[in-house]
Amino acid sequence: MKIMVAEYAVGKGGGKLVAEGKAMLTTLKNGFYELGHEVIYPEAVTDFGVAVDKLSKESDAGVVIAPDDMLCEFTKLLESNTVNLGCSSDSVKICADKKQTIKVLSEGGIQVPRIVSKEEVASEQRYVKKPRYGCASENVFIQKGKDICPTPDHIITEFIDGEDISSSVIIGKFSVLPLTINKQFIRVDGERLRYGGGLVPYSVEQEAESEIMRMSEKVVTLLHCEGYVGIDFILGDDGSAHVVEVNPRPTTSIVGIAKVLNYNVADLILRAKFGSLPMPNEVKTEGSFIFELS
Repeated sequence: MKIMVAEYAVGKGGGKLVAEGKAMLTTLKNGFYELGHEVIYPEAVTDFGVAVDKLSKESDAGVVIAPDDMLCEFTKLLESNTVNLGCSSDSVKICADKKQTIKVLSEGGIQVPRIVSKEEVASEQRYVKKPRYGCASENVFIQKGKDICPTPDHIITEFIDGEDISSSVIIGKFSVLPLTINKQFIRVDGERLRYGGGLVPYSVEQEAESEIMRMSEKVVTLLHCEGYVGIDFILGDDGSAHVVEVNPRPTTSIVGIAKVLNYNVADLILRAKFGSLPMPNEVKTEGSFIFELS
């Protein structure tokens, strides 16, 4: 099988996310190689969309990794030409819209940070300001109410204190397979949040682990996700978890997961689309892996 893996930062040939992009691309590429498949991918191209369109026509299946606000467009190109190994463009469209995601999850009974209107903002209270459409921790700020300048392309949510963690899951036709819970290294640079890597897997209390995995399964069901998905949480000291982001694509955690999991992650992605996934009790990790960004 010929498989296209189109990673945006590598495809464009640079940018501040190129280290993460190259690591994810290499992980998936090597995983598919191990299974005997051919892998093609765009690299340093002028027009990423044109490259996705061309290469997907030459492929039997493919997956796109791109900033959430662009991912829907590229996923539609992929879907028009070959088998999409990831979330559908309809699912991606919802996940990319943070306001809509919060609405769908809240109505489905998932704990999420509440969106705050500008009229509700209190001067000395801390809030999170993030782009309505955007990628992970890019341009996310923690600010006091008096310092917030509301804009139409941002949302303001309540600030939830706790640990930054994520879950990684794979969604097949008939089941959802939890992979790992991961620690995210998020630092505060002034008011801005910056992602610095992570630890895979990350151990939490058994009760919290069960709750995070239960929530993860419900989240991907509500959003009609497929393939590999990463879900970002804030885990409070009391064990309560809030979903703060849903990434409808492979995330940086896949790099560590591939190192510690007793299954080839690329194989699981293919099985999610074309076959059946193993039972959760068959999936195990050994050791840990830290991925740090400079």
